[in-house]
Amino acid sequence: MEEPKTQQETETQELAELKAQLELKEKQNKELIERLQRLQADFENYKKRQARESEELLMRLEDQLLTEILPIYDNLERAFRSFNKNNDKDSFVEGIERIFAQFHAFLEGKGVRPIPALGELFDPALHEALIMVEAEDGGKVLEEFERGYQRAGRVLRPSKVKVSKRKISQESQSTPSSANP
Repeated sequence: MEEPKTQQETETQELAELKAQLELKEKQNKELIERLQRLQADFENYKKRQARESEELLMRLEDQLLTEILPIYDNLERAFRSFNKNNDKDSFVEGIERIFAQFHAFLEGKGVRPIPALGELFDPALHEALIMVEAEDGGKVLEEFERGYQRAGRVLRPSKVKVSKRKISQESQSTPSSANP
């Protein structure tokens, strides 16, 4: 038969068990901290990789766009070289008109559309008012200084315009003086 344990032995055994539990918890804590540090490092590497891939994708998209624009640039260069050689203004103008049509087709192919402005109601989301003049019918675009463009419902550049504002009539400006004798 086992002898009953003394209080000191019981406390010593409990202390040993608590130390063992503490060591186990410290080991688990250390493992969790190391795991967290690895996860943080992995996440930082992921963010750097994503930033690098985004930059590379943007560069590829820009390269693709530039590759599509280069033929237009080449045609302009040829037109100027040809004009310098033979000074034929008519064929130069004809060549520039073709290049303009080529550039216009390129923009249309990319979904770029001009923003209607002249005669339209002023819309601050589409138009930038540079000048305002008084007129009978206010809020209309009277002149377009620089055409605006949009693509897929987003404004690439607002139209820079002259806008009419309603004239203030003399009657509405005067105050009735009959109220004060």
